[in-house]
Amino acid sequence: MFYRCAVAFLLLFPLQGAAQLPDPAWLNPQRQTALMQQAIELYTCIANANEWHTLPDDLRLSPGDTNLAVLKLKRNLLLTKDLPLLQTDSMAVYDSLLVAATINFQKRNGIKADGVIGPKTVAAINIPPSQRLKLLQANLLRWQNSTAHMPFPTVYINIPDYRLYILDTSRVLLQMRVIVGKKETPTYQNQTELLSIVVNPNWNIPRSIAVNEILPILRRNPNYLYKRHMRLYLDGRQLNPWRVNWKKVNASNFNYQIVQLPGKQNELGELKFLYNSKANQYMHDTPRKELFKFDQRNFSHGCIRIEKPDELAMYLLQYRSGQSKEKAKQLLARWDRNLYLRIRKPMPLLIGYQTCWVSYDGKVQFREDIYGYETVKL
Repeated sequence: MFYRCAVAFLLLFPLQGAAQLPDPAWLNPQRQTALMQQAIELYTCIANANEWHTLPDDLRLSPGDTNLAVLKLKRNLLLTKDLPLLQTDSMAVYDSLLVAATINFQKRNGIKADGVIGPKTVAAINIPPSQRLKLLQANLLRWQNSTAHMPFPTVYINIPDYRLYILDTSRVLLQMRVIVGKKETPTYQNQTELLSIVVNPNWNIPRSIAVNEILPILRRNPNYLYKRHMRLYLDGRQLNPWRVNWKKVNASNFNYQIVQLPGKQNELGELKFLYNSKANQYMHDTPRKELFKFDQRNFSHGCIRIEKPDELAMYLLQYRSGQSKEKAKQLLARWDRNLYLRIRKPMPLLIGYQTCWVSYDGKVQFREDIYGYETVKL
C-alpha cells in the first residue's frame, strides 16, 4: 500500500524542491481523464491509510499560534502533499511553512487564500478522504459523459469554478472569470453553440425581475425607470410610469415590459453572446467589474457575466466569422443600438458542472457544490 501511495504522490505532485511544469493540454478530455484517474489513486491511498485527523470545529489559527491541533493539521497536509514531505518536526507551532501549506490547500479548495485557519478551512479539512474519493469518482464519470464527443475548438464553462476557457485539442487559448446564477436562479448546464454577438444590447428585463425587484421600487418612486435609463411598455406602446397607479399593480396583473437602453448603466454591459437555451439564458458583459474580485461568484439571475467580453468577441469574429482584426475592432466599436453580429461558424459551447478536477499544475482541485447537485454528501 505504501508503494502505491508513493507512486501516486510522484505522479500528481513534484518532488521536494522541484517545479511542476504546466501541462498545456490539461483540459483535453483524454488528458483530464488520466489526471483524474491519478487523483483517484492518490485519494484511495490516503483513505486506505486511515491516518486522517479531524480538527476541532472551533479551531482558529493565525501565523505564529501554538496549538496541539497543529500536529494533526500538519499530518493531514503531509498526506495531501500540500506540505513538503521533509517538514516532519514535532513542533505544535503554526509556522511559515504550515501557513504556506495552508494557503496551497485553500487555493485548491476555492477558499480565500489568507493562510488563516477559520471555519471554512476547518470544514474543508474535516471532509474525510473517503468522501473526497467518491466525489472524484462521480466527477470523473460526469466529465467523461459530457466531453465524450467534444468538438474543438470549444468554449467550456465550469459553473462551480466560475471560469470560462476556449479550448483547442492541446492547449487553452483564452480563459477568464465568470459570474453565474445564484442557487435560487441557477445557471443551467448546456451543450450547445454560440450563435451571435449583440453590440450595445437592450436589456429586456425578465418578468420575474420586474415583478419581484422593480415593482416594489416603482410603488415608491416611478422616476426610478428614467434614472436607470429604462422604458416602460404595454403591448408595444411606450407609457409614462407616472401615469400608472403602481399600488394597484401586483404579480397577477403585471402585463408591462421594461427595457433598459444601452449605456454605461445597462446591466448587460456593451456585449451580449447568444446561444440556444430553453431557460433564455445567455452570456454578457457587466458594468460591475468589481464582482470578479470575489472568490465565490454566484450573483446572477442565471445568465453568465464574463470578465473579458471584448477578447471573447474578437476571437469569435476573427476565427469563427472570418473577420480581420481591424474589421472586428470596427464592428465592436460601432454605436448602433442592439447590433446583431451572426457568428458564421457557430462556436461549440459546453456549460458543465465539475466540483473537482486536476489543474494545469497537477494539483487536485475541489469546489463547493453551489447548487446541491452532487449525490455524494460531504
